[in-house]
Amino acid sequence: MAKPSKRRPAIVPQRAPKPEPAATPTASGTVKARPVEPASSGNTHLIHFDFRAKLYLGIVVGLFALLTLSKVHTSSSPIWDLLLPDGHESAPRGLVAGNPRVIRTDEWGVTLPWQLSNVNKGYPLENETIGGHKVGLLLMPTYHLFGLFRPGNWGLLLFDVERGVAWKGNIAYCILLTGAFLLLMLLTRNNFWLSVFGSLWLWMSSGTQNWNGGMGVIFGLYCYLFTLGMHLLFAERQSWRWWLIGLLFGWLLFAEIFALYPAYQVPMGYTFLVLSAGFIWTNRHQAGLRYQFPIKLGIVLVGLTLFGLLFYSVYEELKPTLQAASQTVYPGKRLETGGTGFKANWFSEFYVWYLSEDKLPKSWDNISELSHFLTFVPIVIPALLVSFYRRRRIDPVLAGLSVWVLVMLSWMTFNWPVWLAEGTLMSMSPTRRMQMPLGVSSVLLALLYLNYMKTNALQVSRGVQAGLVALVAGFIGFTAYYNLQDSEGFFKLYQLVIPALWMTVLYVLLLPTTRWNLRQLAFGLGVLVFLLPNMAFNPLSVGLKAVTEHSLYKAVQAIQQTDPNARWVAYDNRRLSEMITAAGANIISGVKYLPPDSVYNVLDPQSKLDSVYNRYAHTIYKLNIDQKDGIIMHNTFEDECTVAMDPCSPKLKQLRVRYVVFDGEPIALATRCMTLVQQVNNVRIYRVNP
Repeated sequence: MAKPSKRRPAIVPQRAPKPEPAATPTASGTVKARPVEPASSGNTHLIHFDFRAKLYLGIVVGLFALLTLSKVHTSSSPIWDLLLPDGHESAPRGLVAGNPRVIRTDEWGVTLPWQLSNVNKGYPLENETIGGHKVGLLLMPTYHLFGLFRPGNWGLLLFDVERGVAWKGNIAYCILLTGAFLLLMLLTRNNFWLSVFGSLWLWMSSGTQNWNGGMGVIFGLYCYLFTLGMHLLFAERQSWRWWLIGLLFGWLLFAEIFALYPAYQVPMGYTFLVLSAGFIWTNRHQAGLRYQFPIKLGIVLVGLTLFGLLFYSVYEELKPTLQAASQTVYPGKRLETGGTGFKANWFSEFYVWYLSEDKLPKSWDNISELSHFLTFVPIVIPALLVSFYRRRRIDPVLAGLSVWVLVMLSWMTFNWPVWLAEGTLMSMSPTRRMQMPLGVSSVLLALLYLNYMKTNALQVSRGVQAGLVALVAGFIGFTAYYNLQDSEGFFKLYQLVIPALWMTVLYVLLLPTTRWNLRQLAFGLGVLVFLLPNMAFNPLSVGLKAVTEHSLYKAVQAIQQTDPNARWVAYDNRRLSEMITAAGANIISGVKYLPPDSVYNVLDPQSKLDSVYNRYAHTIYKLNIDQKDGIIMHNTFEDECTVAMDPCSPKLKQLRVRYVVFDGEPIALATRCMTLVQQVNNVRIYRVNP
């Protein structure tokens, strides 16, 4: 039963009391009292799924379904018509709008070929083309119970390959938008427009767009977990839906675990622990928190047990693969202690209008790596401190989230002791990855602050307000100067004027002393318009014709059908390896998630060079024609392994490598042991002589 309200009742005009229905006499002559209904608190702290909320969720899910069934996605796969010319250079197949991005090579050059490889091979659990052990089961779509925990792969099991690839790309955006909306509806007590704005802010940010969804699935699954958990915990009426929530909670938890990217999962896990603690403490007096708590806990435990048993059986099968991954030089054995900072800087997002894939400061790496989120932490946290002090009341959610954001900033800025980094698992998150969870948490902080300030704005004199505006202008001026210096001359002063003025207005709108009913609307429109250029980063594409109808793809598949057990190797041009991977051939060059033991046991039988290839690596074969069967291996980058060897080496014959591919005509000595089988455009396919 809910506690009666302690507020003083409002004075209303007196009315004649409404007559109560007469009590019903019983056979014994006694009067049977009507049962008293428990008072309801209205669950104002939970989500109200009214028409607007259902409409927004329906629009997002409907667009996801429509785009997926239409094979529409934001993949840069049309770039294959430019990288391996096939007669469509002027109009890449599948490109509807925009430009395919070379920088998204991990999407079109790694993930996409891996997906097509596993599909073309019949969904195997083991696929040495993409790596050793059971990487097919670990990463790719397979008809295995483990697939239940990988919703991104469901499309490739339910539909054709083009719709399956569209599913994987689109579902990241769908989960992000719906998850963020539900989270914010819960935390803002059903502030609908702020929740819509917040979900769009996260979606339109460069940290999401420049990574084709970025951490959308990881963040969205956490949002679902939080929403379901709080709705069950604070439920005031028992319902069959409790069991559905318990099962969904168990599935979501293990789906989150099997996302297998601790660099995002660990810091975002802390973010949601902080949000959960703050939300529960804020609503600790709600009747639902104590209502049937043992039953609620039991239901959750049943869900966790059922999916936990399934998780355990899958884990036992994947254990050798996971152990091998944890023992790789990169990324498995990394030990991060923080302190290496942002790829660009904390305020670089203020000035991204002048950056592009091809134009950016040299020290800022690349357009994807430097991307994160607009930050308003420098004004939000000081404003909250003043508000908490003036009102003698602390908001647990805002206070906890502020502290955690500062902790993440300390990780970005300072070296932590090894024991602390390992003990908190922060050692799994390098700073260049931490900037994403930090950015998302900072956006959540700004949104919750906006909601808080609806009723907690401070009243000051005009002089104080003018001084605060001047302080904001000075701070934004500092960020412009800092970016001028940090970009090493890339920016010109005049280029930063408009973005600086824009950010000044947004920061002023967040001042705790700004008392304006339209503040949320103005701030929301200002942020979304500022982020609009990010929406042009990814192309709009349909289908996969640039890959599946490419001449080389078809040629490899034709040979593969007649000689399915043969191995392949491509020399020099890594794009050849990626296309051959996509076609379903067994190729020893290309990107390997784990080193295939069957290959390196032959190339390096004594494991003298295992530190070179025991990693996630783009494996590139180079010519080394010494006719002595010599092999040279080295790392150009931490995720690249170069193998220099003679194409006629006996070791390649031992590996059953029967097809060798070159980009252009190779020197005669390189092909002395093989015969030209087919020429596709400028690509030559040779078969090794028996």
